[in-house]
Amino acid sequence: MLTLTAVPAGPGQAQAVRDRIGALVSGPLPADAEVRGDWVRAPGAGSGAVIYVHGGGFTDTWPEAERMMAYRLSRTTGRPALRVAYRLAPAHPYPAALDDVLAAWRSVLEAGVPASEVVFVGESAGATLVLSALLELKRTGGPLPGAAVAVSPVTDLALTGASLTTNDGKDLIDRAVLAAVSDRYLAGAGPRQAPQSPLHGDLRGLPPLLVAVGTDEVLLDDARRFAEAADAAGVSVRLDTYEDAPHSFHLSDLGEVLLDRIGRWLADPVRDHTVSGPDAGPYALAEGPDGALWFTLVHQGAIGRRDAAGHLTVNPVGAGPTVITQGPDGALWFTEYGTHRIGRITVDGEVSAFEPPTAGGGPFGIAPGPDGALWFTLSAADRIGRLTTSGEFTEYPAPGAFPSALVAGPDGAMWCTLNQAGAIGRITMDGRTTAFPLPTEGAAPVGITAGPDGALWFTEIGAGQIGRITVDGTVTEYPLPDRQARPHALTTGPDGALWFTEWGSGRVGRLTTDGRFTGYDLPRPDCEPHGIAAYRGAVWCALETGSLAAVEISR
Repeated sequence: MLTLTAVPAGPGQAQAVRDRIGALVSGPLPADAEVRGDWVRAPGAGSGAVIYVHGGGFTDTWPEAERMMAYRLSRTTGRPALRVAYRLAPAHPYPAALDDVLAAWRSVLEAGVPASEVVFVGESAGATLVLSALLELKRTGGPLPGAAVAVSPVTDLALTGASLTTNDGKDLIDRAVLAAVSDRYLAGAGPRQAPQSPLHGDLRGLPPLLVAVGTDEVLLDDARRFAEAADAAGVSVRLDTYEDAPHSFHLSDLGEVLLDRIGRWLADPVRDHTVSGPDAGPYALAEGPDGALWFTLVHQGAIGRRDAAGHLTVNPVGAGPTVITQGPDGALWFTEYGTHRIGRITVDGEVSAFEPPTAGGGPFGIAPGPDGALWFTLSAADRIGRLTTSGEFTEYPAPGAFPSALVAGPDGAMWCTLNQAGAIGRITMDGRTTAFPLPTEGAAPVGITAGPDGALWFTEIGAGQIGRITVDGTVTEYPLPDRQARPHALTTGPDGALWFTEWGSGRVGRLTTDGRFTGYDLPRPDCEPHGIAAYRGAVWCALETGSLAAVEISR
């Protein structure tokens, strides 16, 4: 789901850009700037690094102005900034400048800076070089930076963007200027090929991107098409369009707005990754035995797989795949609510299905049990089922109405939410059941997980609360700050806290075992977050509007 933000210009601000291009970087460096070679550090800058690649049509450089921009980037990001003094065309055409950017990247890594703490930032031609460098690093299999910012990039040196015509006369540059830039830089290299024209590359697996462009730029469509292609490839990308702004707007006072947005974006722990169309309905997710993230596409009738590099695979299954879990046999198992089946998919994509004995039962929750079988709920039939990996079923009456999610408890039993009974249920391996009524009327519990403290934790979607129950049946309830948030699913995060989706408010919540809440806004309030799972040191949730969102966890 592409995050698009239109940044309005204040009164007279757009004209001021045209009148004062260079104002942001024309003055001397502040006395508190520390400059060592091409490294610039603002006061208070800590660890990590910004690799800053300047513009100038691949042919020009203004070192003092560029060091000023590096200083401002260091100030807004809290990291030292390296200005890349790359070789210039036409004396040094493609790929000389790209090679120099890659050499700067290697030097930063050799200095001991972790790749994940490095941010690439480029403007104009420098933004093109940043995107080209990302594609080349991905192609060669090297580490990638933690994030990248591209301001007014040229992404298609074949110059096919519609805004080259529609914005002609509004901008400070035009098609003729760009054609000359392309000729000098490429010197015969193909303009419709990557990495020199990033729009033509395989964008899957790129790090989170912030793309910024002015709406009066002839390069508006270069930025927009690239952002849309990256989003379609599952990259977490945000496109900021600055209203009425021409090329080089970042060199005016409007650049301060851009710098502030860069700093806020880097500090935001939430990253969104498109995995389907908006009507496919990602619903639940689980880490697979292959190290990939598997998810149900409830409205598409499919199971999706996203590997650590961002590559997507979609496998058709029966109607309404709902909850998915890793099984004890090295496969993924899932419920098919719409076709009344339990499905199984191997990591190679081989699909099989099993039909529970009770017809029309509405299988919903599923989880591996301590006995090596899969346990599931038949919500519409008020039953709990057990399925061996060889396909043998057993069913038991649930201890209450509409059993929903379930999980193995620390006591060797399975625990489930009884949504319409307002209770938590427990079932032993031989089918003996107990129900524990909840104190709050209309709690309507849904999600449940084993907590880090030896208790079971659950959501109360009807009451706007998170609950905790010990194995002896003692219940504690924690009201959410927003009682209308409708918490849905939850999991134990890698930080030892409970993480949950807030379906009604478009947020992810975090609750410590001592009752402290934190909330994280998702890309939009109507994104309908449902399932949630810990994966590769972060917490991921399924947004029914077509994407998976990751919340990076600070330790």
